[in-house]
Amino acid sequence: MKRLLLISIIPFTLYSTELKIATYNVENLFDNVKNGTEYEEFIPNLHNWTNAMVQKKIEHTTRVICDLNADIIGLEEIENSNALKLLQNSLNRAGCKYRYSAITHKRGSAIQVALLSKVKIAKNRDIRVSYSSRDRDILEVTLQTEPKLTIYVNHWRSKRAPESARLKYAKALVKEIKKMPREAEYIILGDFNSDYNECSHISPKDNNTNSICGIDNILHTYNNKRFIKLRDRDINATFYNYNLWSELPAHDRWSHDYYGEKGSIDSIIIPPTLLDKNGWFYERGSFKVFKKRYLFKKSKKNSIYRWVYKNSKHMGKGYSDHLPIYAVFANSTKKELKHESLLDKFWKLFIPHKKDSNKKIIPNKLQELTLNQLLKWKYIKNAVILKDACVVYKRGDFGVIKSSPESKSITLYKSAGGLEEGRCYDFKVYKKKKYYGLDEITDLDIIKKKNRIDIQEYIPKFRDSLMDKDINNIGDIVKGIEGVYKDKNIIVNNSSYKLYVKQKRKGLLTKNSHLYIKKAQIGYYKGEKELVVHSLKDIEKEN
Repeated sequence: MKRLLLISIIPFTLYSTELKIATYNVENLFDNVKNGTEYEEFIPNLHNWTNAMVQKKIEHTTRVICDLNADIIGLEEIENSNALKLLQNSLNRAGCKYRYSAITHKRGSAIQVALLSKVKIAKNRDIRVSYSSRDRDILEVTLQTEPKLTIYVNHWRSKRAPESARLKYAKALVKEIKKMPREAEYIILGDFNSDYNECSHISPKDNNTNSICGIDNILHTYNNKRFIKLRDRDINATFYNYNLWSELPAHDRWSHDYYGEKGSIDSIIIPPTLLDKNGWFYERGSFKVFKKRYLFKKSKKNSIYRWVYKNSKHMGKGYSDHLPIYAVFANSTKKELKHESLLDKFWKLFIPHKKDSNKKIIPNKLQELTLNQLLKWKYIKNAVILKDACVVYKRGDFGVIKSSPESKSITLYKSAGGLEEGRCYDFKVYKKKKYYGLDEITDLDIIKKKNRIDIQEYIPKFRDSLMDKDINNIGDIVKGIEGVYKDKNIIVNNSSYKLYVKQKRKGLLTKNSHLYIKKAQIGYYKGEKELVVHSLKDIEKEN
């Protein structure tokens, strides 16, 4: 009984040489003081934005941050230092104290970016993006650690603005980073309003920079149009970074929900200096999206329970339209990072230390497979070599491969970046799975470029028989579909087929409009075949 009592009073603030670092867009944490820069919905005592409602919003945010239990957390959409102080006080009362904080002070801006820390801050400053109040400053924070670790908290312009608006942030940030020594250790995090693969699917209205994107090209998280993975160490560039989304399977790369459209606009990005286990280093496999059940709607699976504003009133329900993301960083110097009391040191004697594992994993010999052989496997555990796979369709980082005009297809889901349509390759395949009937490769490397093919021979003209119950052609690309749009279906030759167009364009899908689809994929959803259009370049509305 005495032993159980001792364990129960061991303080939960024992310190280590690891830091859990997170970022969280809290979705408009405003106070109830009128400053004249508030959004309309947050003017004090209008729209039910009262002291009581402010307190409720803060309590909801406190719950998330306490459960997340990060050592350092970058925050986006904090109105000002007063709102940050209210949040800190609430966290203290809840027993998850953050002693140190920093926030930007951009004049005229409705919201700022901030940082809460359990580690002492050595210095912080604002990085100005522009003099416009629409462009928020970037927060630079250097921690009082050995070696020094610098964190950049970002909140780039929204996608209502074209990509050139976000390029300004990327350039301002890189300009400051390049002033640091080459061995400097830093973490870039925040809400970038850019997906990790932004340039692969940038909309025509946003593409005003000749397909140059801030997160892909300026922060250089892509190389030769391919996503840089942690395994890539021979990159021919003096400046590049790793986006930690590469640690997760492609289908799990999202932390934001915009009316049902999932996105990865929050990121944690690191330089090569955080992979060498000299000083600070990233703990492989620790990058995660924080997904507590209460952060999702009960009525709708995977729909984020954002703060509810309905009928021009705050309802006091929900949290944010973003989920927090986090990663763990360790320190090879083994020096403790935070203040440790004598009581902490005493109880630490009773806690067994986790031993480092020095076991080496011996990889299996790489197996060479044809595409038809790979299709027999639902998923693969170890990397394999895929020989003679030809890209018959490519849109951004989405693609479809076949080995011959008669073979089945495999979809390349968010892994086709840098490939050429009509080119054959040998690939090293790391991940393959089944998803709603589709065989998908979600991670690969190019081993060898090979011959070119005439893709027209690999893509059949659409006919009704291709949409029968035979599931062997799921994933195939078909061409030349003409029909009439009605109730999310396309009617071709008096037959109706489900139609899903991934990119949206106002006025395209209207009732009884005549459509010509150049190319579409045969998909499979809820036991029924459908036609999937992946790009607006593949569909036209006829007059």
